[in-house]
Formats: sequence, structure tokens, C-alpha cells
Amino acid sequence: MQALLSLTVALAVLLSLSPAAAQVATPREAADRMVAAVAAQDAGAVAALYAPEAIVLVASQPVIAGRDAIRDAWARNFGAGYAALAILQARTDTGTDRAAMVILWEATIRPQGAAPQTMRGRSLLYFTRAGQGWLISADMAQGAN
Repeated sequence: MQALLSLTVALAVLLSLSPAAAQVATPREAADRMVAAVAAQDAGAVAALYAPEAIVLVASQPVIAGRDAIRDAWARNFGAGYAALAILQARTDTGTDRAAMVILWEATIRPQGAAPQTMRGRSLLYFTRAGQGWLISADMAQGAN
């Protein structure tokens, strides 16, 4: 179950996005696209929301560093039954070239042969401006009751 938290962040990508980078107009758009990418089970689309050198930090888990590692972690999560992500609350502070978003999220895990489980958590996403859009450069997630 802890492995599933490794990327329970909070957030989504449309099916048409390139796996190279998915710059978004606002940090909130990144969250909405992550929800869509999770629904589509598209690990590449989730990873495209992150900067190439991005890191994901989850308590009691190794650091996930780089877009390829983030994609691979999401692929494992999907294989383990990670089925849906919902953003329950979001607060964003945006500057000219940096932004931070704190989200409360809920994930649905449907392991094969087992009853679905619901997890709640919170994440702090740190964004950097990339060209005309935004990419996630750091993602810190933890479970929440």
C-alpha cells in the first residue's frame, strides 16, 4: 500500500499529450490533467506534467527522481490497481516563475481479486515556469486521515 502512495499526488493529463512535456497554463490545470491521466491509466501523460529533473518525495519511500522514474512508478501503481484520483481541495500561490499548490486528494485502489480501497492524502506540488507554461519540479505526498 505504501508503494501506491509513492505517486499519489495529486494531479492529471489528457490522452493527447506528448510524454516529453505537458506544459500547462496554470498549476490547477496540471491537477485537472493528472486526474484525467489517472482515469486513462496513462503513466506517460502523468510523467509529462513533471520537469525532466523533477523529484517525488513520499514518507518512508526512496526518492523518485526524474521524469522516466516518475513514469515507471505510475506504471507500477496502475499495475497494482491505482484506478482513480480526485482532488478534494486545492490552494495555489503563484508568482512570476514559481508556484506552489497544496492539495487534499482521494485515491481509489482496485487490486485484482480484492475489494477496492480508498486512500486520502495531501501533497505539496512545487511548479516552475517552463516557456509559456508550468511543470511540476517537486512533489511531496503523505497519507492523511
